[in-house]
Amino acid sequence: MGNFNCNNKEQVLEKFKLSTPIFQALGDVNRQQIIMLLLTNESLNVNQLTERIELSRPAVSHHLKILRLAGLITFNRNGNEKYYSLSSNEFLKQIKELIQSIEQSY
Repeated sequence: MGNFNCNNKEQVLEKFKLSTPIFQALGDVNRQQIIMLLLTNESLNVNQLTERIELSRPAVSHHLKILRLAGLITFNRNGNEKYYSLSSNEFLKQIKELIQSIEQSY
């Protein structure tokens, strides 16, 4: 690896800032469990997630909010229920851009 290209330093730092909420959201075991459940099920509501994880309904809702704010999941309404699913395209795009900006800096 060569020296870090200082011209791209600010671009890399900006990509890190944009990706930080994703890494923070993925850093929790409970949120990782929710992601894994949503990988194996197209969409689930809070009650369905609560049945599969050893957490209270308010705790599951809290983790869903963090995942949603980080752009990892999205929801669709069906009546009064929200059904959550992965929104992989956006967060994968951000992580790919981070990796590319780092690679271009060397």
